[in-house]
Formats: sequence, structure tokens, C-alpha cells
Amino acid sequence: MNILLLHRKDPHHPDVVESDRYLFRIFSKIASLGHDVVMLSSSFRGAEARENIDGVQVVRSGSTSFLYRLGLKKRIRQLNGEFHFDVVCENLDQRPLLAAKKTDLPTVVLVHQLWSTAIFRESLSLKALYIWLWELCIPSFYGNSQFVAISPSVISELLNLGIAQKNVSLVYCGADAIPESFTDAAKKERFFLWKSSENHSAGLIFALDAFETFSRRHPEQNFLLRIIGNVRKENRLPHEIRRRGLGDRVLVELNSSYERRIDLMHRAYCLLQTDRQEGWCYLAIEAGKCGTTTIAPEDSGYKDCIRDGVTGLLYPFDKGVGGCVKQMEHLTEDEKLRENLQANAKRYADGFHWGRTANELLAVLQKTIENR
Repeated sequence: MNILLLHRKDPHHPDVVESDRYLFRIFSKIASLGHDVVMLSSSFRGAEARENIDGVQVVRSGSTSFLYRLGLKKRIRQLNGEFHFDVVCENLDQRPLLAAKKTDLPTVVLVHQLWSTAIFRESLSLKALYIWLWELCIPSFYGNSQFVAISPSVISELLNLGIAQKNVSLVYCGADAIPESFTDAAKKERFFLWKSSENHSAGLIFALDAFETFSRRHPEQNFLLRIIGNVRKENRLPHEIRRRGLGDRVLVELNSSYERRIDLMHRAYCLLQTDRQEGWCYLAIEAGKCGTTTIAPEDSGYKDCIRDGVTGLLYPFDKGVGGCVKQMEHLTEDEKLRENLQANAKRYADGFHWGRTANELLAVLQKTIENR
């Protein structure tokens, strides 16, 4: 099968985030199964025009997001003349590429997350308004394209927009196998680990508020909060920590490596998730593979990948930090519960891998081609 993948950021792009890397893992796995995958992405300073990355032929065009979209129809036509594609896959993000309107080839749209009105809880801005409006237009933009959602929550959001059930398939996201050099910690250390998959600032403020309340109620516990990864309000973070009186209780590591993240996940008492909206909480699955449980909101994709009271603990986001703090207290006060959650989380997470995701997506692509 010859596949064209449309996504602006390849793995070497300077603005790449976790979800971009997850997408690429799926298609590099597909390439390893003997299929030809070409990824059309945007260029950046110092980038080669063409580069083979993990078996995927990356073709770069357009040095900015605007120029990339402007020349997309022409580049699709040129590349199809060279590679003779069977199907086109568009990864839907905040700026749609409208692949269905730029080619007559069968089109499959990959959907990792939709915001709906939740975008306004993250930001009251023109950008938020734009995202909300274009999501409402998805049925008009993509006609009878096939959609692949990564969780039941995303499927529900697509159906609510008016996409026909027959045009939507479920393919769960995979997860990396933990390197054998890492082993489960003999004893969990007394810190909550926080990371956002998309660097959401509102979730970080919520996490700081929850940890402040927990620490004030239980100073004898001597817990820490470790924050890893990039955050949008990085320059404000020291101030936000100081004004809560948490200067010696919050440790921040920006731009941490994958190895460092896995090390911390093995050692953490639990993973703390506080972003309001997730299509699928990959980090909870990754933590589970490290033998660590997760506390997260009961909304969106969290409830699809965390079984409340079995693999992790969920809390009602709408009730503020109180629900989150209650679950933090529940976990720290019940050692047996935490041990059971950890064991169940690991058992559950080990069922997710990129091979499974790749094969399920290939089945959808094949069906789309045959039904053309």
C-alpha cells in the first residue's frame, strides 16, 4: 500500500510536541510492515528537502504554516505522480488541511482530540474562537471522508458534530515498550509527577492549586510536586510557585529527555493529570507501563484509558481542586489501594503497543480503498 501522510511537523521539526511523535510512531511501524509511507510536512531552517526517518520518506515543502497550506494541493498532485498513492491520511489539528478538497484520492482523517467549548476554558481569545468555529465546520469540510478516532470520547464528539457513524472507526493509540534497562522502583518516592501532553497552561495552574491545598492540609507528608516538560507560561512559573509558598516543594525540569521522564515515572508516587481536555491520555498508559497509577479528571479521553478505582482515580473537574485533592488524599492514605492500582495499571497498559495500532489503522485504510 502506498500512503501519503499530511502533517505539518515531522519528528525533527523544532516545534514538535508529544502528539506529533505519537503519530509518527504509528506510520513508521506501518512502514516497517512493508508499506510505502510518504509524509508531506513543512520545511524549517537547516532541514533537508527530503529525508528518510525510520522508514518514512519525509518530503518538506513550505517554510511557514501559511506557505505549507498554500502549496499543498500542487504538492499532493506532484507527489502522487511520483509515488502513485492509494490513500491520503490527514492528521487533523488546530489548522485543518482540507485534504478531501485537494485530492480525488480516498481520504482518511485521523482525529486525536476535539475541543468543542472546552477550548474557552483554556483561553478566551480569537484563536480559541477560530478553533471552535472550524470544528463546527468539519462535516462540511470533509464530506464523506473516513475518520479514525483514538478513543470513544473522540467518536462521541465527531458524532455530535454530525459525522455519520458509518464513517467513523476506533483505533486506540499505542505506547512505547519501556526499555529493559529500566525496572520498577522497589519503593515509590513521595512526589507527584505532573506533565502535560500539549503544554496546557491552565492545567498547570490547577495542579499547583491542588498541590498547595494538599500540602497545607498534610505538611507532615513531605510530598513534592515534580513538573517536567515544556510549559507555555514558563516565565511565570517561578512566580506562581513562590506566591503559593511552595518554593522548596515544587521541582521543575524543562526539556527533560525521554529517559529522564521514564525514570521519574518509575519512581513517582503517582502521575497527576490536570488538563481539562484530552482525546486519549497517552501519559497515563506510559505511567502504567512503569508501574505507576494516575489521578486525572473524569472528563474526555481520561475516562477511556483510566478505569476509575481499578487502574487509577478520577475526579470531577467542574468541582474545582477539591475533588483532585480528595483523590490525592485517598491514594496517600491507603497503601493497599495504591499497590492494587499500580499492578492493574501496568497489566492494562501492557496491552497497548504500536504494532496493534498500525494493524488496526491499516485495516481501515484498506477498507477505505476498497469502498472507493
